[in-house]
Amino acid sequence: MPSNERPVALITMATGYVGPALARTLAGRGYDLVLQGAAGDDSMVGVERSFETQVPVLEALGAAVETVTDVDLRTAEGNRAVVQAALDRFGRLDSACFVTGVIIVGKFLDMSSEHWDQIKRNNLDMVFHALQATLPPMVDAGAGQVVVFTSATGGRPDPMTSIYGGTRAGANGIVRAVGLEHARDGVQVNAVGTNFMDFPGFIKASGADDPERRKRIESQTPMRRLGTMDELANVTAVLLDGTNRFQTGQFFDFSGGWGA
Repeated sequence: MPSNERPVALITMATGYVGPALARTLAGRGYDLVLQGAAGDDSMVGVERSFETQVPVLEALGAAVETVTDVDLRTAEGNRAVVQAALDRFGRLDSACFVTGVIIVGKFLDMSSEHWDQIKRNNLDMVFHALQATLPPMVDAGAGQVVVFTSATGGRPDPMTSIYGGTRAGANGIVRAVGLEHARDGVQVNAVGTNFMDFPGFIKASGADDPERRKRIESQTPMRRLGTMDELANVTAVLLDGTNRFQTGQFFDFSGGWGA
């Protein structure tokens, strides 16, 4: 197995949402990177920044970059493959950020069995399989930091988000318990839940592409605006870059005060 002196971070769904900003942030902090591409059209992340455009920027910051595009993170096999890609290329995995989920909102009685199956696979199965694949090499190494992205709706029930918020709450519970279970192993596991973020997945799901509706949506947050990906990347990096190893089993709300 190859050895690597630089720390290595894995970021999933790295073609959009927080992925590009977080990859730049960690590259600037001395990390080599394993970036997994969009899981599919039914995820909340599309292809906002292709790997073809991202990788040269990251390499200019000094990072070696491995990209993975042919795995399904809703399966155990897909998660094991992306973790193995990190170990095969770099011989280590210090940090992992798992972006998970699909956004399905609407009245509870309008939700179908197909909606329920889809949201369970994306919002719960992805978290279970990600942690099962990532924890063993970190436990063996006696160190590691994991962040799982969920949603602020998993911490605050809200009308029209019953199955979405419910599965996100379940994911938060898994992450918090696993973080406590492996605290003595030197591995930190935390969840970050967002809402009111300025990225295409939220804009489409909320209808915020209409300027007037966007104003009404922004008025629901105490800060009266949507959050940026750079802000989210900076908060997340603190839980991944090794500078803070005394925080685990936590759910961090990042929603402009909405979830307070």
